Amino acid sequence: MKEETISKSVDGVSVSELESQTTYVTDPRRSFAQLYPYINDTIRKLPWRNSRGGKVRELLDVKTVITNPYRRCVGGYGRNINVFFLLAEAMWIAVGRKDVEFLTIFNSRMADFSDNGETFHAPYGWRLRHWGIASESESADPGLDQVAEAIRLLSADPDTRQVVMSIWNPKFDLGVKTKDLPCNDMVMLKIRDGKLVTTVQNRSNDLHWGLPTNIFQFSFLTEIMSLCLGIELGVQTHNSQSLHVYEWNDITEKMFDLFTNAEYPVNSAQMGLYNEAISYMMDFDFESEVPVNRLREITVFLEEMITRLLNRNADGGDPEDEAGFQRYVHEKSIYFSAVYQLLKEYISYKRNRGGCLPEDRDQLLKSSISIIDYMPSYYQVDARWDYLMLARNFFAARLSNADPNTIL
Repeated sequence: MKEETISKSVDGVSVSELESQTTYVTDPRRSFAQLYPYINDTIRKLPWRNSRGGKVRELLDVKTVITNPYRRCVGGYGRNINVFFLLAEAMWIAVGRKDVEFLTIFNSRMADFSDNGETFHAPYGWRLRHWGIASESESADPGLDQVAEAIRLLSADPDTRQVVMSIWNPKFDLGVKTKDLPCNDMVMLKIRDGKLVTTVQNRSNDLHWGLPTNIFQFSFLTEIMSLCLGIELGVQTHNSQSLHVYEWNDITEKMFDLFTNAEYPVNSAQMGLYNEAISYMMDFDFESEVPVNRLREITVFLEEMITRLLNRNADGGDPEDEAGFQRYVHEKSIYFSAVYQLLKEYISYKRNRGGCLPEDRDQLLKSSISIIDYMPSYYQVDARWDYLMLARNFFAARLSNADPNTIL
């Protein structure tokens, strides 16, 4: 595993306002967090309009260009993220799952978006890896694995312009009443200058709950694809036909107040997390040299991790072979070994926190922080790795009398 590198440098925030489109481009040295408050400020000035989910302020046809997709952690100015959920969901998408059970371990509210409490109607990973098969179906037909086919096409012809993966399916979605219509509808992929370039088409994008999460989800998936192809990630573009904020979401005004407050500690540890933290590239010790076979390897690998996390959540413990499995994971990938350890620690904290006295709860939190503080030396990584910093921040923020601006 290596630290991500930057091939070019651009200062400041780039915003291009055209008659029919507003384009935001990130500084390649930093993350989307730098652009986030600027977009928020633009949208909050727009008039309210009605929508299915309540009144919204809406900006049409917005292009957000992520020049450095390895910097996938987004937040700041009152919008904090749960890195455990983001990592769990990204893995869940990458392997093509559809179940509610795994995601609700890390975010219980996810069940609210399921029609039957067991599966989601339009899970991105399922649509991408089982195209043509309804998620509610019990069919043995696996459908089309678009991710595998995309890797096959790109490896056979790196110059191709014909790789498009669909998520929106008119047969299942057009005019259908469901709690889970896909907001992201299409992913287009190309290899240019030896890097995987991604464009995501989106019909409806919540600035606070959608776009930051989508940046994480799709950069994680395409990094796995680039790893299989043996290349690095290039630019990732999100085209949002409707980028909006809801009247009921107070993050919009909170973010504006903090962004325009001269006394807010912009250079505090909290903001430094999103602006200056270090990202690492995925590593994986593949057995095969064939890109599609590599995808199968990493899919099986991640599925086993998910199965063990589900069992840990249900049973509260580890199977007898867990120590051996952890050694195996560590040998295959430092990156995913660290991710696995973070998710295990979250589950342990969640299971043990119930019914705790405040002092016992603080002790649990301090124990989790101690484990995370040990990880840089164990994995030989920088303590500023954004995943570790966000995980530590999650636990530190829950300590009694924690200061949200100085807890890192």
